[in-house]
Amino acid sequence: MTIETDNVGSLNELRTIGHAHEKVILNLLRQHQQLSQTDLCKMTALNSSTISYAVGRLREKGLISESPGESKKRGVKPTIITLNPSGLYIIGAEINPSYILMGLFNFNGQLIDSTKTEILTVNNKPEVVIDELVKMLTGLTSRYGILTEKLLGIGITLSGSISSEGVVNLASPLGWKNVPLKAKIKDRVPVPGYVYSTRVRLLAEVDLTARGHSRNILYLNVANGVGSSVIIDGTLACGSTGRASEIGHIVITPDGLPCGCGNKGCLETLISGPAISKRIKADIAAGVETSLSQQLNGEDLPEEIIKKWGQSIRSGDAYSLDLREMVALNLSRVAGIAINCYDPDLILLAGYVTQACNGYLIEQIQETMGTDVYDNASRQICIIPAQAGQEAPMRGVAIAVLQNALRV
Repeated sequence: MTIETDNVGSLNELRTIGHAHEKVILNLLRQHQQLSQTDLCKMTALNSSTISYAVGRLREKGLISESPGESKKRGVKPTIITLNPSGLYIIGAEINPSYILMGLFNFNGQLIDSTKTEILTVNNKPEVVIDELVKMLTGLTSRYGILTEKLLGIGITLSGSISSEGVVNLASPLGWKNVPLKAKIKDRVPVPGYVYSTRVRLLAEVDLTARGHSRNILYLNVANGVGSSVIIDGTLACGSTGRASEIGHIVITPDGLPCGCGNKGCLETLISGPAISKRIKADIAAGVETSLSQQLNGEDLPEEIIKKWGQSIRSGDAYSLDLREMVALNLSRVAGIAINCYDPDLILLAGYVTQACNGYLIEQIQETMGTDVYDNASRQICIIPAQAGQEAPMRGVAIAVLQNALRV
């Protein structure tokens, strides 16, 4: 049994209102974990008969669980309502330039299991990637005996410019342009499919980070690309075309290296994992003195090179420290611009590049705020490392699918 999503316009008014009540209840249960019908009446301002009817519908659909509660008062004990974890399931998948990571999530948004497939940069054409997605989805659902009708949908996330119709207009790390990914997925997968940019990773951080309940968050991610996500007044900002907060494509050096977006000298060409890795390899080939020359081989992926760069930083390698300074200088300047624009009270640093030198980057952003941020003395901004790690995009896109289904 599935939840009605955004096609409720064709339903009659009474039924539409009924589904809206169900979604409101499910959203409240996601937020508070467990509630009684009395709690729901107070929170929604709906009468008890309306709540009872909606709860009954959810019970019939198998989307909630009920258990006896406790009460110090005499009389009937309240019934405690929670989401049924096995009521529905969600698939979340990240398409990365070097791998696909897919997870199976229950109705509570908890990860049940995940699977990862390496993909070669020379063979990451959309058709090949979609074939892998279908195989991975089939494998996960078969492993747990989950039927198609139990799947709320599959969410796919990747770094790039994604239209509201699910067209990948540009994904420079993958080399994709104008790929109708949602339409292609629809032809291959018998469940609703959704395509999002990797800004949904911030939804995972809000779920997992202790300070994630802040209503104004700036999320800076430096990995295979450079990006940011912003929550303003509790809402994830997407912009009129879904391209909000593309800080990786702020031009830093107009005559710099070509970027996959078509411009030159973008921040991404300077401090992304592939950009730093390429620079390290070129400098070593040119004879620069660094301990990294003894650690690298031609097979190393950017993630592996950056990890070794981080180790060299900690050992005091002069070349690695100079490179860290370049990354910190450019990231902190752009962070200052973003702070002026979005006014966050929490900044999360994410991505395998920031992990290599998190503490130093935090210090440099704080120092830059003193000179580059308007009225900095009046701000109270906490800067901490992100917590969701490599699973953030996969977790975030699963949450996005659930939020979409429960949108009233």
